[in-house]
Amino acid sequence: MKGIDGLRRLPIQGVSIMQSGEKIFFVSANGRYVFLGPAIDLWHGERLNSLADADRLTGRIDIGRLKLNASDLGALDVGDGTREILVFVDPMCPHCATLLDQIQVLSPAQRTPYRFRLIPLALLGADSIAAAVNLNCLAASDRAAATQALLTHTLETVPTAQERCGQGALQRALVTAHLLGISTVPFLIAPDGRLQPGIPADLLTWIAGGEA
Repeated sequence: MKGIDGLRRLPIQGVSIMQSGEKIFFVSANGRYVFLGPAIDLWHGERLNSLADADRLTGRIDIGRLKLNASDLGALDVGDGTREILVFVDPMCPHCATLLDQIQVLSPAQRTPYRFRLIPLALLGADSIAAAVNLNCLAASDRAAATQALLTHTLETVPTAQERCGQGALQRALVTAHLLGISTVPFLIAPDGRLQPGIPADLLTWIAGGEA
């Protein structure tokens, strides 16, 4: 095709948005099918009329519009500020452990505005599933102890969950991760809805909205 001004991969499997002049097209991954735009981003309630719209909307979500409740996903909270950062972590993930260490070393003044909502997510196999379920189960009776075990990487101290205890929160977290396209951890969502796969180069700068 000639006259292509730009192409962006959308956060859905197998579809990209393409612009040619003022015209917008949506293209399948193999190039076989082309759909005429515009499309509607239901997560934001806005139309995609240009690549600029795609760039503005695809890298963030509207948490309020989606009614995303981190507590339902087993969130373990660090801090009690009004600005919430959702942090999806796998208990067995070394990069997640590094991010958790970075959160812990923030000074009280740096941490005051924020509440880090740590959501156990099992993406790395059976050991991750067991660790996440055990954390969720412990949190049901002692959330502070579960939070401390995750932050200090002492998962071996967490009692083994019995029956189906802790499974519901993990299942909801996994479904949510699938809907949001989360396939790697850690994965962060800023207070303004910006998405960050992996550890930001500078955590506080990223939260505040700067490029990191």
